[in-house]
Amino acid sequence: MKLFHKTQTAALYYLFHPGFQTFKERIKDELNLTSGINLEDIMDDSNLYAYYQQGESADFVAACICAGSC
Repeated sequence: MKLFHKTQTAALYYLFHPGFQTFKERIKDELNLTSGINLEDIMDDSNLYAYYQQGESADFVAACICAGSC
């Protein structure tokens, strides 16, 4: 039960962190426009948040996902 609680807490953090949400939306929009890839199908928030913490640009991450190197 503790594992579920930690996951739920992490998900709530991502939901309420406006900078991360903006970052995620930019990537999602870029992927939909250029390649039709659905971001939720290929990457979860915890993996995406690592790129956000490293300061990577949303455009770079979207290009990386399209190229298949992320």
